[in-house]
Amino acid sequence: MSHYLLENPWPVGIVSGTVGVFLLLSFFRTGETRLLLASLVAIFIAGLVFCLDALITTPAEHGQRVVSELVDAAEIGDVEGMLERIAPNASLHLGSVTSPGRPFSALEESFQTLSGRNRITENWVVRLDGESDGAGGALVFLSCRTATGNSYGLVPTTWSFEIEPDDTGAWMIRRVVFKSLMGRIPERAL
Repeated sequence: MSHYLLENPWPVGIVSGTVGVFLLLSFFRTGETRLLLASLVAIFIAGLVFCLDALITTPAEHGQRVVSELVDAAEIGDVEGMLERIAPNASLHLGSVTSPGRPFSALEESFQTLSGRNRITENWVVRLDGESDGAGGALVFLSCRTATGNSYGLVPTTWSFEIEPDDTGAWMIRRVVFKSLMGRIPERAL
């Protein structure tokens, strides 16, 4: 339920607001105070849902922010900026989270290529969605179409990231899953 109140308030907010408006129009036609009260309650609920969404930052929203910052750093080849968002014990998995994880050094090596031979020349984020994992962290899904100095045009990739706060409260990526490269399981990191 918190997903529809905090992470995606639009369905509840729109339905409640629409019901409130219809009840208010019915009140104007009939003059029944019960309809006025019901419409005010429905409109209040819609407003409350949108206010809660604006006031509370969910784990999914924290995760999306961190991944967005990682992408921004990658686009300009800022290796240090990318590494700042990765936990020191983070792992890199190719294809699936169940594949053997590679250590932090593999992520560092991949990021280094983005400031050199794989420098990003163009990047389009197609999808950036997050969801809370129920344990205080977030799972974020990213799809991009990216051109680098070594590619022949825009190359589609998909990723997932597990993000959680560290002991200081900073949200850090603890697992990167490079899910696909041009629709196939990647054979190697960048």
